[in-house]
Amino acid sequence: MRSAEWGGQAVDTVEEQVVSGWTASSIAERLAISCAIFRKRLGAAEMAQIRAAGIRRVEISCGCARFHPANRGQIDELMRVCRNEDMRIVSFHTSDIPLSSEDPAARADAVQEALALFRVAAEMGAGVVTFHLRRNEATRRSIDELLLSAAEMPIVFGVENTGAIRVADAVRLVDEVGSDRFKMLLDIGHEKREGVNPCTQKESAAAMVAECGDRLCAVHLHETFPVKEKADHRPPLHENGIIEWSEVFSGLHRIGYEGLLVFEDGRGENPQEWIQYTGTFPERFVAKYAG
Repeated sequence: MRSAEWGGQAVDTVEEQVVSGWTASSIAERLAISCAIFRKRLGAAEMAQIRAAGIRRVEISCGCARFHPANRGQIDELMRVCRNEDMRIVSFHTSDIPLSSEDPAARADAVQEALALFRVAAEMGAGVVTFHLRRNEATRRSIDELLLSAAEMPIVFGVENTGAIRVADAVRLVDEVGSDRFKMLLDIGHEKREGVNPCTQKESAAAMVAECGDRLCAVHLHETFPVKEKADHRPPLHENGIIEWSEVFSGLHRIGYEGLLVFEDGRGENPQEWIQYTGTFPERFVAKYAG
């Protein structure tokens, strides 16, 4: 029995209780948080906030000022924290490397930049690197070159569904590549079908997740809201959120998903509070949907 507290209310839940094929402990074992929650710098102090919430897995989000792959001092600092605090860097994610560029020179530079990121990720212990891509011939050439050049690196890389590439196209791209080293990252907040996020509907949430099958290497979890502006990227099970979490996890169970469950925040509004909120997600999920 564990007690999770949020908003002054304690929630007692039996971890072994199964909800949608999951227990609180099986979710917690895969739970990670993206460092996108920090808008400025990622270092020992920020990692300590994550560890204090009981989260031991971190996704490195490149961009803004939070992380620089060429910053040797920052890399060493983060690796030292991981050793000392029993934490792990599990994945890297970036939207800034133009692997889909149709400019040959820009694309060639992007491939080299991606390879450099693979090397940093591998050094830091991450096994997954994901990108924003488009489904075009330039992307295919970049993927083929990365598969060849990074053949000896212990990295699985993939494409995230975005406004530029929806779930169906990401599935097709993974199938076209046909390599167990190229997969997809499912972001449950990004998909829109006829203006509606399928994960907000009981009748479609599990089915949409299940479409991904065994192609998934990671999942981004965050809430969405019935508003036009800034409708997503808040912690899962936020009190005003409308994601059908039981159905999402039912879909993940249906495909036998065993990968990362990453909360990604793209706002940076309240890192400390949202980190703590994310840390209690496994217990709150079971408490909400049990019985």
